[in-house]
Amino acid sequence: MIVNRLHLSAAVTALAVLLAGCARPGEERSTGTVEAADGVSNSVVPSSAPGAAASPQPTAAGCPPEGVRAAVGTGDAAAGLRVLGITLTNCGKGTYTIDGYPVVRSLDEDRTALDVKVLKGVGEITGPNPDWDAPPKPVTLKPGQQAAFVVAWRNTYDDLSQGPVTVRHLEVAPLAGRPVQVIDPDGGLDLGSTGRIGVSAWQLVADPTASHAGPPV
Repeated sequence: MIVNRLHLSAAVTALAVLLAGCARPGEERSTGTVEAADGVSNSVVPSSAPGAAASPQPTAAGCPPEGVRAAVGTGDAAAGLRVLGITLTNCGKGTYTIDGYPVVRSLDEDRTALDVKVLKGVGEITGPNPDWDAPPKPVTLKPGQQAAFVVAWRNTYDDLSQGPVTVRHLEVAPLAGRPVQVIDPDGGLDLGSTGRIGVSAWQLVADPTASHAGPPV
């Protein structure tokens, strides 16, 4: 009888150890990205990483922890000039304030940074354009409101010593120090051999349902 009890106790102990080493469904996390419905990916840090604070999870469907969502708007192209609108939607519950220019980096298909110069303002590329090159000013977004900026570049290839550059992804932060989001412009940005893009300052979008290449007049 004593031997049987010892065998039973040992079996229960072994089963408890086995169950403790198994992860429950949904508990295992890995470093990667959360892919939103609009093709925007947001960097995620695993809460189990040594020394890392727990990363907040998306507050709503497709809404990053920062409370804002970047997305590709409409574009325009004429005579080698390209203009692409980028929107920022406040999908959180509080207000969100931005001021100045977004921080933009150009990435290749492997999401490696490209040697592309980013100009603050688009006038050097587009010429004078009050719609796209207004001076920066604070913009406060209420839940559901949008801000926008434009990326401008030229598809010019006049340097045979350099191969043409195509930007496949854009890394966008609303301001320096804010979390970044990666967006995928359809077809990428065909920079030719120019090696530069211009970005406008943030502007409030008066009508988020309107279709436009950048901030409205």
